[in-house]
Amino acid sequence: MISIRHVTRRFGALTALDDISLEVPDNTRLCIAGGSGSGKSLLIRTLLGLEPLEQGKIEIDGMTVGPSSHDTWPQLMEQVGMVFQGSALFDALTVRENVGIRLYEQASASSGAVESQVLEALAQVNLGPEILDRYPDMLSGGMRKRVAIARAIIHRPRYLICDEPTAGLDPVNARIVSTLIGQLAAQPGRTTLIVTHDMEVIRSLASQVCMIYEGKLIYHGSPEGFFSSGHPVIQAFTGRVTPA
Repeated sequence: MISIRHVTRRFGALTALDDISLEVPDNTRLCIAGGSGSGKSLLIRTLLGLEPLEQGKIEIDGMTVGPSSHDTWPQLMEQVGMVFQGSALFDALTVRENVGIRLYEQASASSGAVESQVLEALAQVNLGPEILDRYPDMLSGGMRKRVAIARAIIHRPRYLICDEPTAGLDPVNARIVSTLIGQLAAQPGRTTLIVTHDMEVIRSLASQVCMIYEGKLIYHGSPEGFFSSGHPVIQAFTGRVTPA
């Protein structure tokens, strides 16, 4: 379970995260909604320890995220797979190296064993061995996203976190990527967090939705409650009313 309690982050006079508290039970598919600059990606980066936790507390499976977690951090990150916005593949590395980078760095398995796991991860996102030696600039946007997902799942993480997974994709590839994430999220024991402003992603994937607006958590509950909410910001976000 992920527990986020009273997390606040300020940049000078700007409060980017304002007393955020929520719990994400195991096996949940949580979509974190919000417009650009709302704080949703900052919350995820803080959860992953990529941004400092200035105030509040975050725990993953009872382990604390933050300065006190230095000794347990590698163990904690073994439970997490991250798909970054824009894929964040390494341009100078092949698909084989990008997908297997975590395993190559650990040096705990032979190159043959790593390649087998790379092929298995690629198969889960419907990609084959013919792309192993290609570089990211030789791939379409949809393929790059699927390679990024394969990299995130190669170590079979309990937590899969996706930051705007369909951003920049055409409708066909957005549906392909959304379907793949849904299949991976359905695997037993997996908890999935998806940062998105894509209504179709929320409708098709979420078992819970939270929405952040100007750094504040203004909704956390069911998708049905989200889409029927009377909150004016949520109504505008979901397109049920035209913002003033």
